[in-house]
Amino acid sequence: ESLNLEQYVEDFSAHGVDGPRLLHLDGAKLKALGVGSSQDRAVLKRKLKELSLAVEKERKAQEKAEKQREKQKKKDQEQ
Repeated sequence: ESLNLEQYVEDFSAHGVDGPRLLHLDGAKLKALGVGSSQDRAVLKRKLKELSLAVEKERKAQEKAEKQREKQKKKDQEQ
């Protein structure tokens, strides 16, 4: 909706497309879901790529934080 593509919300919902599944859609899958406009597909693919990168960055940050917590916990146990 924030991309002014709310006309696809109902079709996506009907096909069970949620956040995690949305990130795995490519051009062919978008077309199969009813996104007939190549311009709309391009907008969606660009935004999905941005979201995927953001998700990956967050995952890596969480992993790093977890490793730091484990390292600190180990250090505390040694003392």
